[in-house]
Amino acid sequence: MNVEPSAWRNRLLISLVVGALVLFIVIALLGRAFGEAEVRVAKPAPPFVLRNAKGQAIKLADFKDKALIVCFHATWDKPSQDQLGILNSLLKECGGTNLAVIGLALDQSSPEAVKSYAEQQHLDYPVYLADYTIIQAFDGLTAIPTTFVIDKNQNIIQKYVGVTETNVFCADLKAISKQ
Repeated sequence: MNVEPSAWRNRLLISLVVGALVLFIVIALLGRAFGEAEVRVAKPAPPFVLRNAKGQAIKLADFKDKALIVCFHATWDKPSQDQLGILNSLLKECGGTNLAVIGLALDQSSPEAVKSYAEQQHLDYPVYLADYTIIQAFDGLTAIPTTFVIDKNQNIIQKYVGVTETNVFCADLKAISKQ
């Protein structure tokens, strides 16, 4: 008679432990699904210095108190070409005085060729030749285009790999304007 109540208690205890474990897993997965467990910390943008075809320098500090979008691309790449056009539209739709865009071409050409390409495409923002140093400063690239959104405090708040639409950038810019 003592065996049956003990076996019953063991089954009940095992059922309660398994049930509690399943409940814990479900709660953890729901928290992740709704982003409650994810805490992002903005990473400072690297303090870059770029030179245009005339040798004039431009640096991150020149964009203090402005939102900055930096796009790594290649002039020969169709998705990159699409992204450059989207960024041009972004300047017209969501731009203003508090937004700057910089294109960084990964081409194996001269700064003059990159400048000529930007003029042919009627881009409203400067395009510079990227070098290994700036690619590494942004922690390397896995694909092109890769675009970084930098807030007014010069922190990287978003990184987009692939073509990203204007409305996504406009949402980021609205969030930056609330800072």
